[in-house]
Amino acid sequence: MKNKIRIIDVMKFKLSELFTKSFQNFREDYLTSNVGTKNQNFILFFSNFLLSFLIFIIRKPDSILNAQLWAEDGQIFLRDEWVTGFPDTFFFLYAGYIHLVPRFIAFFANLFPYTFIPLVFNLCAILISAISVSIFSLTKFRYILRSDFLRTIVIVLLCCSSVGIESFNNITNVHFFLSLGVFLLAIIGGELNGFSYLLITVYVLLGIFSAPLAICYAPLFLIRPFLCKFDRKRWVYLVLFVISLGYGILMFYLGSRDSVVGIDWNYFLNPNHIEKLIRLIVATYFMNTNSVEFITYHKYFWILEVILLYFYIKKFKMQGVQTSILLGSFLITVLIPVLLRGGLSLNEEQASYTTLMSGAKESFYFLNVINLMINRYGLVPYFMFCILTFVLLFERNKHQITVHFPILVFVVFLFVIRHSLFIKPYEDLKWDQYADMVKNKTDVSIPVNPIWFPKIEFKKELWKRD
Repeated sequence: MKNKIRIIDVMKFKLSELFTKSFQNFREDYLTSNVGTKNQNFILFFSNFLLSFLIFIIRKPDSILNAQLWAEDGQIFLRDEWVTGFPDTFFFLYAGYIHLVPRFIAFFANLFPYTFIPLVFNLCAILISAISVSIFSLTKFRYILRSDFLRTIVIVLLCCSSVGIESFNNITNVHFFLSLGVFLLAIIGGELNGFSYLLITVYVLLGIFSAPLAICYAPLFLIRPFLCKFDRKRWVYLVLFVISLGYGILMFYLGSRDSVVGIDWNYFLNPNHIEKLIRLIVATYFMNTNSVEFITYHKYFWILEVILLYFYIKKFKMQGVQTSILLGSFLITVLIPVLLRGGLSLNEEQASYTTLMSGAKESFYFLNVINLMINRYGLVPYFMFCILTFVLLFERNKHQITVHFPILVFVVFLFVIRHSLFIKPYEDLKWDQYADMVKNKTDVSIPVNPIWFPKIEFKKELWKRD
């Protein structure tokens, strides 16, 4: 009995020592993650920004060559601008939250001639998306992934997402990219000057007032005040934390709580269900979910889980806190949409099927999740997965990393998603032919993509008067 107690005590000591060492390494890496010069950071960021901007356009060239509005771009944001106008529209909740960035872009685009409005919308969306993913190129993230080359590869993969392809190059869904940017700025390492704090504050405020998922990262804004005792301006991050938390509670109270459907919480009591949920979501990044192959092969993705878990444990002493932050953020971005959008609940029609088909309940649950995560709600989980995978697979050391294996992984990944790289053009709805109606502020009925979405439609007496 004494030997057993002694073994347990030794294990506790070893684990305590492991966690302590991991945190010390994280603290040291975080505080010293400032090795890059201003010129180096500018070159890295600007080159990755141009690369990202180009990729977004190549994936969907019609967003520039034949710009069309997408869904809420027209029916909500532009219509509200025509009827009410910014800044009054800032207080309009849609889907339970504020949309500061889309509302401001609608105001800005309306300053241009009518025919250029969709182009301005799309260019602004591409600009914000490229800025958001390029943040990861800064040398201040070397404490997470040391190699600048590897971070560039990750950024390219972020731009080449095979899920949520309707989310690219439109302001309706730009909040998913803003969520990524807020997450990255919350965990940025090294020293920050006054100008950096200003830029970060502006971006984060734009993000949290436009991207509900960004609010979930509020606790991460406590890292800098806790670690950077030498930094007198660290109070800025405390303010951002308080604003994020306060607005998150208010948003949930005002709107989102009404959209939360009944959840079968018993599902989360079973670790096997959580594992299967993660495996299904990861499989969507590599497989065509419309084919029988997905049903046949997704069960083998537990092998990938085991591989990543092995590297997670192996690297825990050196990067345990960093990888834990990434893993936790991935789980949050998976579970929050699933919970809020009813991925683990059944509608009446599905529930009736389960009464007729014994044992079909689980299949319906996870079919809901797949349908949810292959569209725009899977985009931020995909971002987190890409970053986490590269951080786990490639060793963090001070020696020059061999480029062959990362390039191989990159090529294989692009080969797998090759059919999703180029996004189908929107239907040409002849935006120009409605110019006179808008100019003269008469009755309008303007279709937007997707074709089944409600038109921009209202009577002439509703027009905002200058």
